[in-house]
Amino acid sequence: MENSAKTLAGFPSHPLDGLQLTRLQQAVEGLNSQQLNWASGYLAGLGAVQPSVSKAANEASGVTILYATQGGNARSVAETLAENATARGLAPRLVSADSYRPRELVRERLLLVVISTQGEGEPPESAHELFKYLQGKRAPRLEQLKYAIFGLGDSSYEQFCQASRELDELLNGQGAQALLERVDADVDFQQSSSSWQGEILQTLEKLQPSDQATIIPLQRGPATVRHDRNNPFQAELLERRRITTSDAVCNVQHLTLEIDPQVISYRPGDALGLFFRNDPALVDEILSLTRLAAETPVGLNGESLTLAEALRERLELTQLHPNVVKAWAALDAAADLTTLSQDNEQLRAFVSDRQFIDLPQQHPAEVDAQGLVELLHTQQPRLYSIASSQAAYADEIHLTVAALHYRGHGRDYLGGASGYLTQRIAEGDPLAAYVVENPCFKLPQGADTPIIMVGAGTGIAPYRAFLQEREASGAAGENWLVFGNRHFHRDFLYQTDWLSYRRAGLLDRISLAFSRDGGERSYVQARLYEERAELYRWLQEGAHLYICGGVEMAHGVHQSLLAVAQDQGGLKEEAAVEYIESLRQQGRYQRDVY
Repeated sequence: MENSAKTLAGFPSHPLDGLQLTRLQQAVEGLNSQQLNWASGYLAGLGAVQPSVSKAANEASGVTILYATQGGNARSVAETLAENATARGLAPRLVSADSYRPRELVRERLLLVVISTQGEGEPPESAHELFKYLQGKRAPRLEQLKYAIFGLGDSSYEQFCQASRELDELLNGQGAQALLERVDADVDFQQSSSSWQGEILQTLEKLQPSDQATIIPLQRGPATVRHDRNNPFQAELLERRRITTSDAVCNVQHLTLEIDPQVISYRPGDALGLFFRNDPALVDEILSLTRLAAETPVGLNGESLTLAEALRERLELTQLHPNVVKAWAALDAAADLTTLSQDNEQLRAFVSDRQFIDLPQQHPAEVDAQGLVELLHTQQPRLYSIASSQAAYADEIHLTVAALHYRGHGRDYLGGASGYLTQRIAEGDPLAAYVVENPCFKLPQGADTPIIMVGAGTGIAPYRAFLQEREASGAAGENWLVFGNRHFHRDFLYQTDWLSYRRAGLLDRISLAFSRDGGERSYVQARLYEERAELYRWLQEGAHLYICGGVEMAHGVHQSLLAVAQDQGGLKEEAAVEYIESLRQQGRYQRDVY
């Protein structure tokens, strides 16, 4: 399909501003002819039937719902809020932080923000510009603004909901007025979200005068089914194969899932959320240690099921949370566990390499079946970067999954989702899944733009999708892969793919760093600095730089980039920071960090 930006450029004039045009180009990117025809009819219908709003003053009109997400949860909450607000006769504007111009804040009157926290207390990549704007010297006064914030986080991290707390302070510091006290929700956020939404909607309704505007709802056709974490689609496992050698430290496998392309679409850079079943052997061991019967009926989120079903399919058993430890300690468990649960730092260290099984095994306590269900957290889906392009595999999604397996505290541990995906499912088995869009980790629109892809371990997955997409579209831009892992012969993930792309001329440059080969350990950040002259040349010529992998690796790469800017660009430290920041502002420095 012809590039959408190129097609739109053929029109000498249009009524869209620059941001609206960019959003439209992003929305239609990758659509086939049939999908474009449907979209054109849908937009024409929207233009023909607009909501009619009387001119009566309405302070609650013009509410903006802004979300900043990393794993899709904030978007899910924001979309539900927008639907509920619309059902109550409000007219909210729903917008992602990556599409929001921070300068719009001075025109906002009512702003509802749903924001997650990632890494070590950082806001999502999509909110980077918003935070920078509010932290800057030119941040405007916002006395006209009323706002509410719903934060999503994980209290097992020291900087729990740091992004929501910081945003609250920034808005308040500029004179904005909070409609409600900020809510910081933990991993089990659904109940907190429901309560907050009810409260904020009631607050908005009170802002409307008694002679409020009469809103005629927009007439729409039949609702389309949206697949998200609350309504996953069913994918079928077509293939599962190991892509590291049998003597490699980590068992990494390639999975191929079958999907319906008429229902599911994705783009390179997106992730797949997956639900899984806990290990039956682990469930049996928990039942034995707690002396509870598998068939005991329990209630969970208004549904009746057996205890074994709840443990196997609905509850979190492999990621131990501090709140679960505190709840177990309250069951009159050992005194040392009670003391531990009162020290947050020690508690975080305790849960970092343990699972729930360690509690009943090492600290026996009496609990009934319903009490156990209420003590545990609801199972959270796991996210995996998609390792394929739909342009190359229309009805498939490929994943790269590393099995989490380690020994400690006298037992062997296996990851919940990774163990399920690499050991317990078979070809033909269904998987409940949903696509998580990642608008801040996308290929450049320009087909001739060079790209530099930096990743370690399974962080290489999205780059396989990138090159498949560029090959399918005939993109002429140069491609450079920088990859790191432990051993060349054991852990060079997708080696045959990269060599094939290299021979075909699609992969112009490849740089490798294997930390356990030879005497001196080598990592991707060191390799970047070693090749700093070439790296700086590519950046000066307009290359886009991508980083995918763990927080520690991403931090090391960032430090290397600063060093490269100083060494090759002759920049002072402050100027080097500004140079790298300018790449980020231009969308030329994108990160997918976990």
